[in-house]
Amino acid sequence: MSKPFAIAAKAVEAWLTEAGAPFATRITGLPGSSKPMVWELKVPHPQLMHDTARLSIPRDFPATPAQIHLHKDHCLALPHVEETGKVCLGVEALPDDYADPVQAIGRVLNAFQHFLTQCNDEDWIVSELKRECWSYWLRFCDKAASRRDARPTPSQLYLAIQGLTKIEGGSLAVYYVGNDRQKVKTVVGCTGVADPHTLARRHGLSTGQMVHGQALFVPLSEGHDWRPGVWPQDFEDLDILVGLLSDNTVSVSSWLQQFAGKPGQPYLVAFVQGQFAYAYQLCPPLIPGLSPIAIEPVPAIRLDAEWSLTRGYGTDAFANRQAKRVLVLGCGSLGSPIIELLARAGIGSITIVDPDLFLPENCSRHVLGLSSAYQGKATQLADRLTREIPGVSVQGVPALASSWVSDRVSPNMFDLVVDCTGESSVRALLSQYRQSALEGTPIMHTWVEPFCAAAHVVQVGASDAWPMSDPAESLVNAADWPESTKHEIPACGAGFHPYGVADTWQAAGFASERILSVLDRASGNSEIWSWVRSRAYFEALDVGARPRAIVPVDGSKHDSKMLSRSFNEVLNLNV
Repeated sequence: MSKPFAIAAKAVEAWLTEAGAPFATRITGLPGSSKPMVWELKVPHPQLMHDTARLSIPRDFPATPAQIHLHKDHCLALPHVEETGKVCLGVEALPDDYADPVQAIGRVLNAFQHFLTQCNDEDWIVSELKRECWSYWLRFCDKAASRRDARPTPSQLYLAIQGLTKIEGGSLAVYYVGNDRQKVKTVVGCTGVADPHTLARRHGLSTGQMVHGQALFVPLSEGHDWRPGVWPQDFEDLDILVGLLSDNTVSVSSWLQQFAGKPGQPYLVAFVQGQFAYAYQLCPPLIPGLSPIAIEPVPAIRLDAEWSLTRGYGTDAFANRQAKRVLVLGCGSLGSPIIELLARAGIGSITIVDPDLFLPENCSRHVLGLSSAYQGKATQLADRLTREIPGVSVQGVPALASSWVSDRVSPNMFDLVVDCTGESSVRALLSQYRQSALEGTPIMHTWVEPFCAAAHVVQVGASDAWPMSDPAESLVNAADWPESTKHEIPACGAGFHPYGVADTWQAAGFASERILSVLDRASGNSEIWSWVRSRAYFEALDVGARPRAIVPVDGSKHDSKMLSRSFNEVLNLNV
């Protein structure tokens, strides 16, 4: 039996050879060869620099749609044309294309005809180039870098530009490879007085010989015409544009004069429109006094939290999260993924308190791994999150919850306290300090039952307290469990309940969603949330657990449900 790709290619070849003869000419390739089949199309059009295009049939057609290529000079002149000349038509493969591959070619040709029709409209060309400006900028940078006279640019440029509202100076940390100043590995730039070297060290980017540089950050309004064809091509264009944007109060030439006594210092001008930065590296004249300053466009990666953690969506809610201060007690198999999720969600300040060392046998169900073996869990997790997640302040404290809450915590120090220890003694401790160190601070207790058969999140509002009788097992839990469910190990009082990383991370996701909802809406009401597996799951465990009424009767062992319950009713308070 022939391969489906070969059958499709043969059908298309036959159709183009006959019905396509008036407009398509086969120019290369043979069925079964390593090269795709290609046809030249006659496409006279006033916006095209050439009157032909190419239709190519990929070897895995119709799994990959046919492609149309124009001359590569159309890149940056017409929208949706890549640097190879490929026209992005937005045509996707359909299941029916295997049965009727000719219809797949028809969709591509129709889309191309629609593209050519739209190219008759200059306003459409301009709007499309502006709409996908960032992708064209990357191609603009690649094209500039391919020039024979192109000056060296950094391999990576990171910029922290959160909150830029006006033209503002900043600084650069530039890291060279070895002693060769022509080989720039990484550049990190910050606005204002922020130190880029500190930022680079935090995120592990400070490799190589470092020198300081200067940057000028220039915001562009959303309505400013910023697209291929209007971008500065030389230093004079750049200087004029900054002057126009500043009502002639700022000049790049004058800005550079401030640093005239610091020869060899790197300089950068970055335009910021919306969520994207468009940077130009300023290069010294090849012949001082005779040749002009050269500019090289450079793609920039935003390193600030507003972009890294939100992609620019929901920035008001994100700003609220950045202002939150959360104390987390315990960073074990449940606490560690909760802390990571809170950090990635944008919680600005997290303090982790846990006295334990990370042991290698916990690799299967913890965020940390072997590189953290026999080191403090709290400090190791804090270091990891600080390095990997921009804009979050994480402090790890290797201490007992009892001593740290007693000695260090004061009213209004935190917006929320999250207890992830699952320990009755810690729940009792927090109740004892409810009217002193934790006065006015909401508390959330979260824990999992054996085998992760259920997870619970209890919000204790600022005006409530968790009962000293600790009714977690008797009133909140989904089942009564025999003592034998705990796996004992040969150490004093040591043991654990068996469950895997997928189980705890499901519980962590459930708990984190509730914690974030409380932080986002600043609710003071006490409530109990539970995630409970089905009765079939409990029965499959075969450990003698006795499910309670909240366990769903229906469903397979893979099913579960989430429910909300009244704090007072569950705990029989004031009812």
